[in-house]
Amino acid sequence: MQRHFDEELGQLKDKLFKMGLLVEEAIRKSIEALIKRDSKLAEKVIDDDQRINILEIEIDEFGHELIALRQPTAVDLRFITMVLKINSDLERAGDQAVNIAEKAIAINREAPLKNNLDIPKMAELAIAMVKESLDSFVARDAATAKAICERDDELDTLNDRIYKNLQEDLKKQSVEVSQAVSLIMVAHNLERIGDLATNVAEDVIYLAKGIDIRHHITERRGD
Repeated sequence: MQRHFDEELGQLKDKLFKMGLLVEEAIRKSIEALIKRDSKLAEKVIDDDQRINILEIEIDEFGHELIALRQPTAVDLRFITMVLKINSDLERAGDQAVNIAEKAIAINREAPLKNNLDIPKMAELAIAMVKESLDSFVARDAATAKAICERDDELDTLNDRIYKNLQEDLKKQSVEVSQAVSLIMVAHNLERIGDLATNVAEDVIYLAKGIDIRHHITERRGD
């Protein structure tokens, strides 16, 4: 019985990892659609979001079924609960990728911008945070998870810099208002993806150490 349950937990983890790969791909493609001005690719990101939504439902139903039928003990129950929370955060990150794709389609209708700002750098960091947060979950690596939490500040700094740069561009009238607003929203979407990856990292620390650090800044920063 326990062996079969362990196999089911492995299946649940595999489904979550697949979810993470789909979300990473969605973020990457949405930014590529923006940078390369590829609206067809942006439309594909929007269409493919249904795959993420369906998988979210599968994971949610499977997790709750395991809780109801297997009545897991404390450690396994904590694991399943964390999977369900991470599943929700990943789905929301996928929604942010869709938002970026929609903004890419709008921006692509305008004249090309000479400066892509720090958006590619933000995207690279956000994708890395999502990937590393999932890797830390699989390995139950609290140290890596903690480092991800700390990297979120870098993403916030880039977001602030993009906002300030676009304000300056608007004053110089070197960018259309509609473009500036869309780019500000893209940066915000990437910043939110970083927040969601940080949520996952915080869950990993709770899973590995039993410590909830969401409202304990000194614990998170190691001060």
